Amino acid sequence: MSLFIANVSKQNFQLHFWVERTSRPIVVDIPPGSQKSIYQEGTRSDHENIVGQHKMYGLIPVSEIDRHKGFVGQCYQFDTPVPMERLFETMKNNDESLYELSAERRKEAAASADDLLKRAAQETDSKVSAFAIEIEEMEQKGVDTQVHEVITMNDEESNKSRGRGRPRRS
Repeated sequence: MSLFIANVSKQNFQLHFWVERTSRPIVVDIPPGSQKSIYQEGTRSDHENIVGQHKMYGLIPVSEIDRHKGFVGQCYQFDTPVPMERLFETMKNNDESLYELSAERRKEAAASADDLLKRAAQETDSKVSAFAIEIEEMEQKGVDTQVHEVITMNDEESNKSRGRGRPRRS
């Protein structure tokens, strides 16, 4: 019996777990994009106990990765190693998921800043017609710039079309 745990995040992961026959926790380092066989001398119930200790922290079976929406940090499989294609595919999906999540957070931050400015303007009898945030990644030597995003918040009143010239007298 064996338990394989894969780290599909981009940071080092330390798996801490307890088993009945030890007085201290066991720690296994799992580098990014790799997997390790965990507690080889253990029985199936030992391995299930280890998995149970980490499910609440996001450890999922490899068979459920496709049904899982969002970021997957670690996954496990009993008896056979996780296929390398599966690891790379999950890491790619993690990148896409994190990019979408960060774009959503930037939009929320822009909306919050826009609301804050409108409230401050209202208190001073001023008016904010439009608010824009431009996010651009700084250039680094040897790295392609990947982020350039403009988030614009418009006031409904400023979007109304105005006629040209002076208003007519009735």
